[in-house]
Amino acid sequence: MRQVLLSIIVAGLLSASCSSPDAAPETGPTIDGEAATSPVRSQLGWFLSAFNADGPPTIGEVEANISDVFLQQVPPELFITSTIDFLSTYELPFRVVEAAEPGVEGLELEALLESVDGQQLILSMTVTSDEPHMIETLLIQPGETPEFPADATIESIDESLSGLAANSSLGLYDVTEGRCDPVHEIRPEDPIVLGSAFKLWVLAELAYRVSTGDASWDETFAVRDELKSSPDGQIYPMEAGTEVSLQEYAELMISISDNSATDHLIARLQRSDVEAAIRRIGVSDPSANTPLMSTAALFQLKYLASDPNAAEYRTLDEANKRRILDQIDDTILPSELDSENAEGVAVDQPRNLDLEWFATPHDMCLTMVHLDEFAVTPGLEPVAGILEMNPGAGIPFRRDHWPTIRFKGGSEAGVLAGVWWFENPLGRRYVLAGGLNDPNSTIDEPTAIFTLASTITLVE
Repeated sequence: MRQVLLSIIVAGLLSASCSSPDAAPETGPTIDGEAATSPVRSQLGWFLSAFNADGPPTIGEVEANISDVFLQQVPPELFITSTIDFLSTYELPFRVVEAAEPGVEGLELEALLESVDGQQLILSMTVTSDEPHMIETLLIQPGETPEFPADATIESIDESLSGLAANSSLGLYDVTEGRCDPVHEIRPEDPIVLGSAFKLWVLAELAYRVSTGDASWDETFAVRDELKSSPDGQIYPMEAGTEVSLQEYAELMISISDNSATDHLIARLQRSDVEAAIRRIGVSDPSANTPLMSTAALFQLKYLASDPNAAEYRTLDEANKRRILDQIDDTILPSELDSENAEGVAVDQPRNLDLEWFATPHDMCLTMVHLDEFAVTPGLEPVAGILEMNPGAGIPFRRDHWPTIRFKGGSEAGVLAGVWWFENPLGRRYVLAGGLNDPNSTIDEPTAIFTLASTITLVE
């Protein structure tokens, strides 16, 4: 369910910002036991201490160290969750291998960081010139910037995918004429286990309801405790009763894969109507997603030791499955996953991959084409912006060649999926959809998403 990124780029605008004078400490933290000797090194020390710790920094700590201008572009909650999400693929803590101040001394820094298991990151940071020297820009990326292979073929991509997981499928489609015309496919008849990529269907139903007048982008829907899912994202920490617009829920659902935002939208739109959207799109086997699970239902059935559990659920007929799902969606879930589920499977291991969301690569191509039809309809323009908020940071797409990229990914232990829309300046448009799953092993997610994404080079 976690949104998969190869890097996190969180850059504020390059302008000085004002903040309260007591927002940052006069004496900065240490860096690997040595006192910070400049404002930018002090902020590097804060960043490392904040994210090397057992728990995440608080919103107050972020606001005390990062400029207002930065946080207008990247809200504190998004900064925290995105940074944690990216760093979760590394073994903490990080240490500073080397650091230099190449520009204005004390205000700009480039550092090489190394994790316990030897993986490296490159961090670039600037701070404001005025005290208290808040973080103004921040870029974190892998120590070695990956490059797509120059000689990739569909056969080499298939070989790579097959080495990463027991099952994989992929489709690259030319959608310039509004159809999903296959360019390259790998086992296209095999459904993708979608993870959070199913949220594209929720967005499709929301856009449909706005088009019919049954909903509006600025309509608000109050946060409810029983609709909170996993304790990540921006909706979970909000107080019950907080009014959030449907557009904001949708933006969070797609851009940072906010599970609680997703479940609030499903509740507002109704489970059966999202199922109707799946049929409207033309998904080849809508029964595989009927009844549609909320994200909270997935966590309860697969990750919690308490009843109801996966073994019980899969024995039920559709009517009783709906009853169980409604029961879960009316229940406040615990804030932490159990270390083992009802079957004794550890939380970080694959389990019950038959309880998920499913579609073929062609189905997901139809989904993106369907969403584009909404995006070019007057009044539904937010659909395009929502889908373009997170094109998959850090993947080395040629943005001069593909200025428009839309993306939604998804993952859980043993599952990874990615769905992209690419459009070039000449109007050629492609959809790339693929996924891997392995019921017995976790997947090297950065390598897998990079390999899937590299397929687009076959039509560049």
